[in-house]
Amino acid sequence: MKKWVSSVVIAALVFAGAGHAPGMLNAATTIQIYIDNERLPSPQAPVMKGNRVLVPLRSIFEGLDANVLWNNKTKTVTATKGDQTVSMTIGSSYATISGSRVTLDVPASIIKGSTMVPIRFVTEALGEEVLWSSSAKRVDIITSSNDLTSSTVTTKVGTQYGDARDISVEFTPSQNEGGVHEYRVMLVKASNAGSFNLNAAKNVSYTSYTPVSRTNGKLSTTLKENALDAAGQKIQSGTAYKVYVLTVGNDASDFAYVLSSAKDSITMNAKPAVAAASEVKIRDIANNGDGRDMEVSFKQPGTTSDITNYRIFVVKQKDASSFDVTAASRAANSYSTPVNKSSSSTITTMLSSGSRDSSGEVIKNGIPYVVFIYSTSSNTNNKQHKLSSSSSAITLDSATLTAPSITAVQDVNDYGNGRDVQVSFNKAGNEAKVGFYRIYVVRNAQASSFNMTEANKLGSDRYYDISKTGKNITTTLPEKLKDTSGNTIREGEAYRVFVASMGNQQGGYSNLLSGASVQFTLVNNSVTKPISGLVVSDIQDYGDGRDLRVTFNPSSNEANVDHYRVFVVKSGNAGGFDVSKANSMNSSRYTRVNKSGGNLSVTLSADMRDTDGSAIRSGVSYRVFVLTVSNRGDSRLNSLSGASPVIQLSASSAQPASTVEAVVNGNHGDGRDVTVKFKKAADETGLSRYLVMVVRADEASRFDLSWANRVDSGNYTAVAKKGSDLSQVLNENTKDVRGDRIVPGTNYKVFVLSLADGKVRSVNALSQASNSFVINKAPVAVDAAVITKVEIKQAENPAIQVDFNRAGNEAGLSFYAVIAVKAANAEQFTLEQASALPRNQYTTVSKTGNSLSALLDTYALDADGSTLKAGVAYRIFVLSVADGESATVNSLSRASDTIVMEELPAASAPQTQSPSGNQ
Repeated sequence: MKKWVSSVVIAALVFAGAGHAPGMLNAATTIQIYIDNERLPSPQAPVMKGNRVLVPLRSIFEGLDANVLWNNKTKTVTATKGDQTVSMTIGSSYATISGSRVTLDVPASIIKGSTMVPIRFVTEALGEEVLWSSSAKRVDIITSSNDLTSSTVTTKVGTQYGDARDISVEFTPSQNEGGVHEYRVMLVKASNAGSFNLNAAKNVSYTSYTPVSRTNGKLSTTLKENALDAAGQKIQSGTAYKVYVLTVGNDASDFAYVLSSAKDSITMNAKPAVAAASEVKIRDIANNGDGRDMEVSFKQPGTTSDITNYRIFVVKQKDASSFDVTAASRAANSYSTPVNKSSSSTITTMLSSGSRDSSGEVIKNGIPYVVFIYSTSSNTNNKQHKLSSSSSAITLDSATLTAPSITAVQDVNDYGNGRDVQVSFNKAGNEAKVGFYRIYVVRNAQASSFNMTEANKLGSDRYYDISKTGKNITTTLPEKLKDTSGNTIREGEAYRVFVASMGNQQGGYSNLLSGASVQFTLVNNSVTKPISGLVVSDIQDYGDGRDLRVTFNPSSNEANVDHYRVFVVKSGNAGGFDVSKANSMNSSRYTRVNKSGGNLSVTLSADMRDTDGSAIRSGVSYRVFVLTVSNRGDSRLNSLSGASPVIQLSASSAQPASTVEAVVNGNHGDGRDVTVKFKKAADETGLSRYLVMVVRADEASRFDLSWANRVDSGNYTAVAKKGSDLSQVLNENTKDVRGDRIVPGTNYKVFVLSLADGKVRSVNALSQASNSFVINKAPVAVDAAVITKVEIKQAENPAIQVDFNRAGNEAGLSFYAVIAVKAANAEQFTLEQASALPRNQYTTVSKTGNSLSALLDTYALDADGSTLKAGVAYRIFVLSVADGESATVNSLSRASDTIVMEELPAASAPQTQSPSGNQ
């Protein structure tokens, strides 16, 4: 594609040349025209006229890939290229560029029968650059490409951190940066760089590159500590990488991707550092307005023998991102607080009134600070200093913690428990030092002695915590709350309420208790009794009230009940929904349920509204209440149930399979060895089938529903639903989700995708991963030997000589074992028995010998462990023994013919002589 300059720019070029006075027509036979360094042939030599070069119109237009139209009647030539049109009339001092009229300093002419046009005007009008060399009599036309250009990458590697933060990348921007969306810096292991190309770069996950925005100038970036390489693995020291920059085109301009080349590989070789402190914490413990308000604690590293001491740096939060070990090393000693090592694992210390922050300013109120701990190396030639991660931020202030004030305690229900109590109180004056509030219900007789010390001793069932909201609070207590004595809150007992400001633990503030409320006693003003056993279920996927089924037990005394009303309340409003609000609702905001004398169940209607008047829909959290309506016509006698658990109508999503297990059982060395078992989805409604997907274990943590939905059909195993739990044996050609056949020696995990049918359900669901598994290599057997001859050899002892041929293929063969088996047992002698014999019950023969034979004498043992005996019939076997690496299974030859070891003939007794030599 070619880039076109605007008409305004073209006109400016034309007018800029208008000051040249036309001269006489001169021969210009030496003038040459080049387009992008390629000479433009011309049947008519270019000529010079008025300091302008004229060329035959067809040569220049065709050289610039323009369409040419000649009107002989009007003597007008028109060139069109893309959306740009240039028109000139012979002899006219004017031309038009896409409808705009411009003045020419040299008009088009007819010379020797050829129509000649000014080359500079035409070329620049069509959006290209023209260069003129008067000494060389040469015109160069440089066309401008709309394609993106590759970057030149320069990489610097430091030794400060030993992680990706040591890597800085600089690169040149694309020449056409207007068409650039962004740049992506990618590190590829040098061992993988040979196969890394543009397509691979385009498919790198967004978590595995560093994006850089265009800046219209030289670009640079420093990688982050936890940056990943293109394969999704953390960048580490000691590993060689190559750095690439992917230029991503702007989709709106239809630009392509361009990948830079990579120069020499880089390797981070950071000098080791001492260990860093951890768990750095800071608290505001006083109100002096200086360093004395700060308490700093941190955990020492496991090894401190190479650490001299520590320095505490207090850094303004706005400066924390640029504060590193280099900045700490350069800071003046007075800008930090030294701390000696301790025998305790955790060190806690208070700063002083003169403590300064890292910029040299005295610590004071109103400024957000963080803290770093600097571990000082005892020998920087061996190990460098180390800076910890920062603490969370804190701002010192002079305000003190105040207690809330109780404004009202009311009996608002008739449950006979904590739900009857509604407490209202004003928030503390300075909530910045309040973590949350805690409500206590104290029997009146004990209220006068109740204090914060006693309150701090109580278990969690004897108070109710409520989050601060920035506003005054009104809340109803929970059903199971007990009073401070451990008894259930009940009717007829006199109580008082206390509310405590629980100090912000980050600031280390103490708790503070309010004064007691007025005395109150719960009474039952209701004739009706509330329902019980309230259950709410999501039963459909309409996305409206029809999805909700409400089931409940009736009032314990229906004699005074007229009917029931079901209310759906947004969960955020449930805390303030009481019997008074229920009584005030009009009939469009509840569902009426008539009493039946038994348990009740109702499915709401499609047009059911919640108590705000909004249509019930998916994705919103609700709670349900049931109002028991008195038959006396007095709303004050109605009673309200407690809230149901929160329910949120799900989107039209299939249910996932569960308890996925992969069992390896077999020795094929492929998918046939793997059986996948899983429990069916809890609800298979709207579920089409299951897809079993095998994922490499090192990628399992990144495998999610989005990835599963993109897996090609050839890379999973479909399993039909059966209404029961399922088991599926994979096939010989099973592939993992990337399309690679599963192979022995690789760790895998299995996921099961529940595939929605697209009608009742439209969203798939992914199971959790199975256990990790590895399939075994298929067994490889060695070839069997062939016995060629078995014969008796007479010697000092009778012996059997066995000759045999080598195995057809000795690859994976360690040696041969020659085994004698009593003929009576030979038919039942198996490979398994032969392979199990101990070393002394066979004769070994090396596969490297020239002759493959063995001599079994009476000292040899047979397969039963007995020595060979004359007169016993034997059959001989040869066992080919596998080396356990290239081959893993032995092979047994056929048995020889029966052979009987013969006894030697008796020898003559030797003559003896007496010592004297007499007969």
